Amino acid sequence: MPLVMAANTITAAGKWTPPSSLFGVIPVLASIALSIASYGHLGETVRIRWTVGSYYHYGPEYASTLGVLVAFPVVVAALSVGAYWIERSVQRHADIESAEEFRIVYGLAVALTLGLVVACQLIIVVLNLW
Repeated sequence: MPLVMAANTITAAGKWTPPSSLFGVIPVLASIALSIASYGHLGETVRIRWTVGSYYHYGPEYASTLGVLVAFPVVVAALSVGAYWIERSVQRHADIESAEEFRIVYGLAVALTLGLVVACQLIIVVLNLW
């Protein structure tokens, strides 16, 4: 059993960086670029909530533009670091039969999640430009 674990560790350590770490950097950079590009085009506040119908909601409808445009890259970066940490922890402590398959599926899930957050940022920006 220790020889199997050592062989898996050597194989995993000798491989290229997992896709999730690369997929984590691209959305963070995209979110930063979107925030920088849209800052000058938006007012002092941006609308962060739209309601359909006439029912009552709690919480603000508008927020500071700077706060929103800083919060999105921070959230994307935090999710990226958290996803990377989770991946490393699972690979260290779990008995995964196909580590390569896990990396691919997990990397795609991380990319999709971070991409959705950046897409939400883009939607908020576009809707506030109208």
